[in-house]
Amino acid sequence: MDEPFRQEVKDAVNAAGLATAIDDRAAVALAASFYKNRDTGQTDGQFGQGWEVLEQVSPPGGYDGIALRHAASRSLVIVNRGTEGASSVADWLQNIRAGALHQPGPQMTSAMALLGSGFEKAKAKGVDQILICGHSLGGALADVQGALAKSFFEKRNITPPPVRVVGVASAGFAPAGRNYAAANGLTPDPAAPAYIIHYVRSEDLVPSYTGRAIFGTDQRIASVYEARFQPASGPHTTGHPEWVRIVDRLKQHMRTLYYQFFAETKARHIWYSHNTKQFAARNGAFPDWKRGFQRPDDW
Repeated sequence: MDEPFRQEVKDAVNAAGLATAIDDRAAVALAASFYKNRDTGQTDGQFGQGWEVLEQVSPPGGYDGIALRHAASRSLVIVNRGTEGASSVADWLQNIRAGALHQPGPQMTSAMALLGSGFEKAKAKGVDQILICGHSLGGALADVQGALAKSFFEKRNITPPPVRVVGVASAGFAPAGRNYAAANGLTPDPAAPAYIIHYVRSEDLVPSYTGRAIFGTDQRIASVYEARFQPASGPHTTGHPEWVRIVDRLKQHMRTLYYQFFAETKARHIWYSHNTKQFAARNGAFPDWKRGFQRPDDW
């Protein structure tokens, strides 16, 4: 299934350009927007009125990032692209190196470089705040950029403006970030949990794997469920197919789905109907129907 709410994300990014401030939902939209469209080969991000594109980079090593200036709030905005998919070898090497082996990897170096060069390009017009965001791999890089930003700028004799990070479905690269800091004479900010937030789903494997470590704080939102008719499991099964509630791991991680249902807390859930091809927010952390042979009305 392709990303279902691309147009809504584009509209949100355009609306944010005209707003006086960038709230967390707009930041989630920005993170969702900066991906390559499989049909066009271009990023989905369209930055119109209110946005100034300062720099877009794609250095060797697989990193893609963009530095923007939001005129109304005088903000420098850094957006990191997340993992492009199973075919992106460079992205998966970065995930494995940083997430499992705690090695910073080339994308972390590139992300920190963009933070510095983006600020240099924005400072002539004034920078009152810095927002860093990203989805998945991009959120993990944003977490490190945010935690090291204060030390990174102070090492360059720059007093940085306030920094804020909004990650979405973020992996965790904190141990790799500490290793990067040690190798480059930097110090992670102990206050980072107060200004770095990651919106995650409990059923999303990327922000839930064993050993994940972040500098920021997780905010859990509603997970996604659906029904499927499949062979029954368990020791007392009759062997007949039955309707069961399942978790589609790909839907859990969809960036535009994170945007569309950003406001739904973990006390609610998102239901996907195969019959209507629609998503809907519902009460309760889980669907309230039981598995069985009778097809749910909203399958």
